[in-house]
Amino acid sequence: MYKYIFIISMLGILVACGLTNTNSFLTKKQIEYKNISPESNSLAQKNYGGACNDHLNYTPDEQHPEFYNTKLVRVNFHIIRKSDGTGNFDEKRGVPYVKGWLDASNSHVRRNSKMNLPVDNNTPVLPINYRYVLAADPNIPGDDGIYFHNDDELYYYVKNGKNRNISDKRAFEKYGVQKGKVLNVIMQAHHPDSVASPSYNPTKTGIAFVRDGYIKVAGNYYLIQDTLVQNGKPFIRSGWFCHDIMNHEIGHVLGLRHSWRGNDGCDDTPHHKNCYSQNRKRATCWDEWSNNVMDYNTHQNSWTPCQIGIIQRNFAKEGSVPRNLIVPTWCRLDQTKNIYIKDHITWKGAKDLEGNLIIENGGSLTVQCRISIPKNGRVIVRPGATLTLDGAQLHNACGDQWQGIEVASQGRQEGKVVFINNPVIENSKNPIE
Repeated sequence: MYKYIFIISMLGILVACGLTNTNSFLTKKQIEYKNISPESNSLAQKNYGGACNDHLNYTPDEQHPEFYNTKLVRVNFHIIRKSDGTGNFDEKRGVPYVKGWLDASNSHVRRNSKMNLPVDNNTPVLPINYRYVLAADPNIPGDDGIYFHNDDELYYYVKNGKNRNISDKRAFEKYGVQKGKVLNVIMQAHHPDSVASPSYNPTKTGIAFVRDGYIKVAGNYYLIQDTLVQNGKPFIRSGWFCHDIMNHEIGHVLGLRHSWRGNDGCDDTPHHKNCYSQNRKRATCWDEWSNNVMDYNTHQNSWTPCQIGIIQRNFAKEGSVPRNLIVPTWCRLDQTKNIYIKDHITWKGAKDLEGNLIIENGGSLTVQCRISIPKNGRVIVRPGATLTLDGAQLHNACGDQWQGIEVASQGRQEGKVVFINNPVIENSKNPIE
């Protein structure tokens, strides 16, 4: 009994001393204003040509991987055949092939490899924060996102000669599903006349239509017809042999350019001779063989920090093609995705948070770009913590409302909020008054 009396007494002392935590939504009186000019606009709104658009501000921080949620790129597949259903995969083989191809491509994205070039480089190997997900059309009963079309005119892919049609958009225009929301993969076949030519190489190939958000590929079906013998047993090429073409062409849609030319905007992708493979007979290729996803090579399994930053920046750009193709996982609050700031952190790039944002005692966060808070989410500034909004924009990118900025206090200590360069707070249920 004396134990309980002691506990109650101690609680009474804490209350009397004002040491219990209290939370209240931010008011104008609590804000410390700096460098406020009536003529200046929010940096987050006007500087998408500056810091908010700099891909270096979107490169993952190895010390804080929790700041970078994984984006899910929606994809579907269209297998185009001759009018009699031949010339490309049938349903029995096509569905498992596509799913295996998707898994193989994701596997290489998941396990980013070290760059081969420059020789003896120390380019960091950072996580690639996106994956592909098969996207069925909810308006089509029983849909699985894999479609088969019989069309004599559009089934073939010709990359050279007078009948060259790789830039032809008719297949997408006719058969595309959920255009602008899902990245459509058009799977065509090499034309029989092309395959019959001894000078034609019917290998995997493709092209990206960046503005329309889709790709066309060919060679998948031809490659599985080529049964090899390995260790005395038949070996059929699966989707693993074509992961590179998918990752390469989708890389274009997400904003990457060919990297061997040295003008792709990335200092960590060196100019080189673009040798397809290591070849002991060609000394010039032995030490200059790239494995970068945007070069032409046998592996295409490496993404540099700069390339990852470009992709993540494009995912963050509202209205961009890459952003429209990803699942908006930031719309609903997931408290398992709460972010806790315990160090001194500056965010110069835009972010779409999936959980609450909490700045802990002793921590500080400076925001210089756009931050989306999920529906009913909140920003909490603990006692002894500092939140600085330097021209930032806090909002909900899905058009819903979030709770607002909470400032916690304990005794005489409370969270600190600083406004610099006219930050903008939008969609808050508890606006600043």
